[in-house]
Amino acid sequence: MTDGFSDGAPAGPYADLHGRPSTVPPGRMPSPGRMLGGRYRLGGVIGTGGSGTVYLADDLSLGRRVAVKVLHSSLVGDEAFIGRFRTEARLVASLADPHVVAIYDWGVDGQAFLVTEYLGGGSLRSILSSGRTLSPSQMLTVALEACRALDHAHRQGIVHRDVKPANLLFGEDARLRIADFGLAEALTGTSSREIFGGGGVVGTARYASPEQAQGSPLDGRSDVYSLALCMVEGVTGHLPFAADTIQDTLLARIGRDVPIPDALGPLVPVVAHAGSADVGNRPAARELGRMLLDIAGRMARPDPLPLVGPGEVGAAPLPGEAEHAAPSVFVDPTGPSTVVHSPIRPTGPPNELRIPVRHRRRWAGTLMAAVLAAGAVVGGLALWGANRPTTRAVPSLVNTAGDSARSLLVELGWSVEERYDRRDDTVEGQVLAMQPVAGTRLDAGETVFLVVSLGPARLPIPDDLVGTSETEAARRLEEAGLTVGSVSREWSEEVAAGLVVDVLTSEATAPQGSAVDLLVSDGPLPRLVPEGLIGMMPADVVAELITLRLAPTMGEEHDEWVASGRVSRVDPPAGTRVEVGDDVRVVVSLGAIERSVPTMEGLSLVAAESRLAASGFRVVAVEGLPDGEVDRSAWVVVGQEPEAGRRSLPDVTVTLVVGPA
Repeated sequence: MTDGFSDGAPAGPYADLHGRPSTVPPGRMPSPGRMLGGRYRLGGVIGTGGSGTVYLADDLSLGRRVAVKVLHSSLVGDEAFIGRFRTEARLVASLADPHVVAIYDWGVDGQAFLVTEYLGGGSLRSILSSGRTLSPSQMLTVALEACRALDHAHRQGIVHRDVKPANLLFGEDARLRIADFGLAEALTGTSSREIFGGGGVVGTARYASPEQAQGSPLDGRSDVYSLALCMVEGVTGHLPFAADTIQDTLLARIGRDVPIPDALGPLVPVVAHAGSADVGNRPAARELGRMLLDIAGRMARPDPLPLVGPGEVGAAPLPGEAEHAAPSVFVDPTGPSTVVHSPIRPTGPPNELRIPVRHRRRWAGTLMAAVLAAGAVVGGLALWGANRPTTRAVPSLVNTAGDSARSLLVELGWSVEERYDRRDDTVEGQVLAMQPVAGTRLDAGETVFLVVSLGPARLPIPDDLVGTSETEAARRLEEAGLTVGSVSREWSEEVAAGLVVDVLTSEATAPQGSAVDLLVSDGPLPRLVPEGLIGMMPADVVAELITLRLAPTMGEEHDEWVASGRVSRVDPPAGTRVEVGDDVRVVVSLGAIERSVPTMEGLSLVAAESRLAASGFRVVAVEGLPDGEVDRSAWVVVGQEPEAGRRSLPDVTVTLVVGPA
């Protein structure tokens, strides 16, 4: 996982925020079948909203179904958002509560995305969109589980800011999980305002609290108000304060308590308390949970929830629910109602909202005993006092994740013992079998035995792959029951090209059939024939070439421009690209070749100088020529030194003695 929780990145023609290769073009939502983060293959769309699109996906690394929320395309270029997104994702991932949607991973691959557990029971929104409503006792069970999740998050300093029916999700076991914790917080900033409307409150306008609409500081009681709206809508099918426009919707609730219809029955006083317009009169999530438990014994045992399975209808919000954020409004009590946009600053009382990190884990272990104490069993499930059952049926947990299965069984009041086995075609942590079998009725306190997979059989990775060819390494891995994974390459001064440099794993074993990544040598770095070798002593040139692991060969030639005994030429010439071990010829100068001095006596001075130049003699001295400007053609050579026919080097001075013609 990507600078997120994972660091892997797929190959592709584009680049993500961190400059890594990406398969998704920026600004375009990925299509089903696309791979994200190198491991998540997207399936069909199961939900859409103002912040992004939710896909059913396969996690190819762990072999499980997940939900992947791909956020709005304009967010990928906002580094401030990515920073907030990273922080909030990590914070929310630390929430240890079975009623919070588990965050598995996050990343940026064309678009920012969030990977969560997949829930197949739909949402409260899907129930309402199908034309169904909940009974007061059913709503109580949902609200009680929501209170537990919210209370846990609030004590970690996390305010949801967007509690709504579309974020109240159900597993196939009908257990509630709250989704999108931390997303509203991450979306505060420039990019979110571009998406949801300038200066808007990040969240859903239809469920915003009065203080959220006014741009006031928020704490967990804002989520309680939103939950109260969800409870009224869940029972009646109608949302209080719903108006034709967002601004009218928000203005209608400022200074007014949530109206509670009689249809909520015994829930009326509790929901009225939670829906108070005055945040000071509103209970915290923990207090609301206790109030719900107090009235549970007076209510009929609820029927099973009318779950609507996953799909577009099941996950999609109502029109307007997630298309816009709530614009911040302020009502001037001294004059006519005026709408004024003002940004929200998500702060809260420091003693309530920002508990130091060192205390967070402590709370995760004490929540079950501390929250909702009045007659509650472990987990805060809605149990109806003397009316609650003494036995219940064991749910089907085979092929689920062991951690989730264990948490659910404990929540239902049973003890859990685990045994472990290795099996092919399974993933580590998968429940393979259970005893007693699903459907068996057990009393509270009895024990359920789970057989949990340790994953496929692990095989030893051959320890003799380094130094073999890539082909030979593949053969040895195949013989060992493994395969070659990705092959990386690097220059190596020690290992010849095409040979394995390293096995890219710290493990000595690997699951049967899994891929082992290799590092293969491309050989030494190419060299360039050095500059500046001409004129150097041969021994110095040879030493430099040997240092570069090149092979010098020697030669000689006459060169009238380079002194004898110095290097006059290298072949190939300086700047030429060569490979390690290539020959480089070093040519040493023998100096210039002697040549015969021509006869110049009787020639005019001009003709004599021309003949000397043609013969290669470059230095001429003239004697007998008067000072000043003279006609050199009017003077004749009457003597020369050296004499004609003598052999001399071209840089020897030839003296001409002249007289008048």
